[in-house]
Amino acid sequence: MTRKPIKGIVFDLDGTLVDSLATTFEAFNHGIVLCGGRPHTPEEIMGHFGPGEGEIFARIVGRERAEEAYAACRKYLDENMDRVPLHDGVAEMLQALRQREVPTSIVTGRSWNTTEMILKHHGILEQFVTVIANDHVERPKPAPLGIQLALERMGMSPHEIVYVGDSHVDILAARAAGSQAVAALWDRVASRERLAPHEPHHWAIHPSELLELV
Repeated sequence: MTRKPIKGIVFDLDGTLVDSLATTFEAFNHGIVLCGGRPHTPEEIMGHFGPGEGEIFARIVGRERAEEAYAACRKYLDENMDRVPLHDGVAEMLQALRQREVPTSIVTGRSWNTTEMILKHHGILEQFVTVIANDHVERPKPAPLGIQLALERMGMSPHEIVYVGDSHVDILAARAAGSQAVAALWDRVASRERLAPHEPHHWAIHPSELLELV
């Protein structure tokens, strides 16, 4: 990575800060099957990513059962929170950013309900200037609204931050916001091949590499 005049970092959550996708897929299927749907593959579930969990369940099991399915999903996640660890190196990276007084925030496609559960479980909720969940904005990623709201609350301009994520919608959202995108490759399902066509500004195979940017 080449050093840039970066003053703050905004993170995606799932697959970036936390190793949550496997348990998330299980939680989704728990809610789907409970409400009469068939089990979905990870690829099928990821194909619905963008809107929040409530809307995803509405698309899969119908609006009349979406709330029930979402409640079951949240309960499953809460009961299995020990299986949603921080990615290796993330705790150390966040501590180093704190020591350097680098402002950090989160913009996630998750709902606030489950986002808060995960961050409180790991004791890191208060570390971030702001946490923007799917239900805090009118349009999800790849729309830039979440990043723009985070920038407003951080008092920063788009060129002063990087947005770090593991999916193509993260790269597109960063570009739409006028910020640099960092493609995080440390999650098991992250793919350089899938992300390369979207031309992220930086690549990182370990969280510690983000420290080179600030």
